Amino acid sequence: MRVTNLIVVLFFVFGICTGSLVDVNAATTNTVKSEKKSKKSTGKVEKKKKAEKKDKKLSSKAGKTKAEKKKVKKKLPAVKSVSLNRADKSELMTLPGIGPKMADAIIKYRKANKFTSIKDLTKVKGIGSKRFSKLEKYIKP
Repeated sequence: MRVTNLIVVLFFVFGICTGSLVDVNAATTNTVKSEKKSKKSTGKVEKKKKAEKKDKKLSSKAGKTKAEKKKVKKKLPAVKSVSLNRADKSELMTLPGIGPKMADAIIKYRKANKFTSIKDLTKVKGIGSKRFSKLEKYIKP
C-alpha cells in the first residue's frame, strides 16, 4: 500500500511540474491490480511446490503415495482362528488394529500371564474395549 501512495504522490508532482494532470486514480488502480495478481500467482506456485515436496517425502519414505497406501488392505484371518497363547508376531499382526508394537505388547503380556479367556486381552496396555470389540471375532484363548 505504501508503494501505491508513493506512486500517487509522484504522479501528482509530475503532473503539476509538467503542467499536465495525469489520471491518478487510473494509475493507482492499475498498480494495485498488478500487485494483487503477482501475489496470487506466487501463492499458487508456492502451493504447488509444497504439494510436490510432500508427495516426494511420502514416496521416498514408504515407496508409495497416499493413494497407493489406501488401496492396500490387510488380509484378515478367519473367524476364531488366532490363538492368543500360540500366535507369533506376524500372525498377531494380521488382526485388525494390531501393528508390530501392539503385537510385541501382547507377546510380552503372554510371557508373564497366560490368556485364560479372550477378555484377558483387555489387560494388555493399549487394548481397550473399542479395539477389543474389533478383535474378538478373530481370536481364541
